[in-house]
Amino acid sequence: MSWINQKFWIGFNSFVLLFLAVNICTIGVEINSRLPFILGLGYMVYMSVYLSKGAQWKVLTLIGMGIAGTIVYLIGITFGGTPQTMIPLAWFHIALSLVLAIGAFAHLKSPAVEAID
Repeated sequence: MSWINQKFWIGFNSFVLLFLAVNICTIGVEINSRLPFILGLGYMVYMSVYLSKGAQWKVLTLIGMGIAGTIVYLIGITFGGTPQTMIPLAWFHIALSLVLAIGAFAHLKSPAVEAID
């Protein structure tokens, strides 16, 4: 998928971040906790910064966020730390985190398009 240019992956990954932010905020509301809500808000702020300018460290951060989200929710499901009512949202978060990590990796491998003056 490296034939698609970086502009596409910036938009794609930002769209996935938006879904992740909404999912995290929903989990925060469901378990009556402020921390997931603040994390979701942080995702949204990061998304706006991410949209402003492309940089390799941002893409690497996205890969890390995707992997970390997957690991955290898998551990929660495996060891019973996730409430029963949150398990579908946790699986959705795992799927979105994997999509984010794969999309960020594809972005990292995609060619930059030079602007024509």
